[in-house]
Amino acid sequence: MPRAIWNVEGEIQNELHPSETVVWTGQPSAWETFIFRRPDFIFGVIWVIFSCELLSRIANGPAIEKPDGIWGIILLGAFPLVGVAFVASVFFDMIATRRTAYAATDRRLLIVRNLIRRRATTIAPTAINVLEIKEKWDYSGTLIFRREEEGDSVKKIAFIGIPNVREVAKHVKELRMSAKEQAS
Repeated sequence: MPRAIWNVEGEIQNELHPSETVVWTGQPSAWETFIFRRPDFIFGVIWVIFSCELLSRIANGPAIEKPDGIWGIILLGAFPLVGVAFVASVFFDMIATRRTAYAATDRRLLIVRNLIRRRATTIAPTAINVLEIKEKWDYSGTLIFRREEEGDSVKKIAFIGIPNVREVAKHVKELRMSAKEQAS
């Protein structure tokens, strides 16, 4: 059974509360998604090259004792698969941009994805802890609005590859300020 045509406005409307109004909607760019995920892609390629080189040395080198049986397959096969998984995740995200929608409303930010299963992420105004704009020459870019530190890694939540990024940042800043005014 073919999937229904992706309707950005319809997907956003399904997530809105009764009196909530949409200020902005948009979709990510596949190329900008690749640029945003570039470190993962580079790590994956380097890991695949390193692990394939290691596997060829183990296979051809008489001085190294090779692991036998199923453990040899698991241990040696897992190394290139880690790199392939990193590279594949970048391409999966690029494909997922076709069925991803962003929205800024008067109450919150929304990210709706509907690739394999539908998933909606809501970011409350109080959860916006950073506003970082990465703008290109054509005024498109990436707007990072949440940064979560988990040990040594940092997770960034953003609108990636959106047109007129400064205008969207203005709406997000107003949303953040209105939440601070209501809290005080």
